[in-house]
Amino acid sequence: MATGTPAPQDLFSRFQAGMFDEKSIISVPTGFQAYFGNPMNGSETVFSPDANQVDIDIIRGNERISALVPRGGISRSLGANQKNLRSEQFSSFSRKFPLAEEEGDITAAVLLNRVAGENPYVPKTQIERLRHHAVKIHQESIRKLGRLFEVLAAQSVLTGKQDAILGTSNADLQYDFRRNSAHISTVSTSWSGGSADILGDIDAACAKGRANGHVMMNMLLAGSTAMTSIVNDVTVAALADNRRFTYVQLGPNNPIPPKYQRFVDGGFIAQGVLNTPAGNQVWLFTYLDVYTNAAGSPVKYLGDDLVVISSTEARCDRYFGPPESLPMIPARAELYRQFFGFDPGAIPAPVKMRAAGGVIDPAMFYSDAYVTPDWKKVSIRTQAAPIFATTMTDAFVVLDTEP
Repeated sequence: MATGTPAPQDLFSRFQAGMFDEKSIISVPTGFQAYFGNPMNGSETVFSPDANQVDIDIIRGNERISALVPRGGISRSLGANQKNLRSEQFSSFSRKFPLAEEEGDITAAVLLNRVAGENPYVPKTQIERLRHHAVKIHQESIRKLGRLFEVLAAQSVLTGKQDAILGTSNADLQYDFRRNSAHISTVSTSWSGGSADILGDIDAACAKGRANGHVMMNMLLAGSTAMTSIVNDVTVAALADNRRFTYVQLGPNNPIPPKYQRFVDGGFIAQGVLNTPAGNQVWLFTYLDVYTNAAGSPVKYLGDDLVVISSTEARCDRYFGPPESLPMIPARAELYRQFFGFDPGAIPAPVKMRAAGGVIDPAMFYSDAYVTPDWKKVSIRTQAAPIFATTMTDAFVVLDTEP
């Protein structure tokens, strides 16, 4: 029961109420990461702990048909529009892996102070406090790296490129997956203005994905403003009434198909299914999660005006490169066991990740620690080297709905 004035801290509040740590309830969304490494469509997750370079091949295909030729001819020519077959054509580029790093320090002076939630009558030892702080630093490092993964995965989906250094405009510091330029565009008429042909724009985007990406587009992810425009559109509403479309009501009569579950587990919010006049069927999702930028402001992973039309069949691979640290040696491994109570090869798995189906894997992270020469401080370090490659990059069409 709440009281008007603060109550003195008694045994109950010390021992039973426990401490409140806001960080413990902050999870990491993985909606965009769900596109990558999906074994159901052949996507791969490649761990490369001993190589600093990565070679990524983007294979182009087509859907041409065979030619009919007159019988009895001896000429090998099949005509100007029917070229001789070649086994494989692809674009390849080689880049160094990026590097992300988080560090936290534990000083000798800190180990003399009580930690949050510590029983003052049964105090912890210094080594117990060291391990307490180390776990907190490790967990927060994993959360921050997980959010970086989501930013990079979103960048790859939305632009067909990923930065090696955030915010760079240097092409040599970007991984370019060679998306068709027509697949990133701004609609001719604002969706929120009341006169746009929203269903026509969606059908046109689906046609691009089918023609250039060679897959059926079956998924539409919309920012909050774009989704509002879809729901409020007069034509969409009329078709919904006539055809009994379901946008918001999800349940036993309209369950989420299993192929979309990994996206929902990652933070996408299912809104229902849309059948367009041209015959395309896309499931509708929104994504409202945010991260905090360097200025301390909340930023959405998906812009309010953006729409991503894609296919669950799109292969999107992910690569994780090596850390930047010297190899483990027995003396250093023993320091881990003495300081932290576990073997360096069995570092605890990530926590508070909104993910399922192998979206997050402990092998993505490299953690170590080192002591200063004066033995007054130990630093906890976690590194990762991620690349999120939209291998079937033309299976994505991105629309800016507010020109």
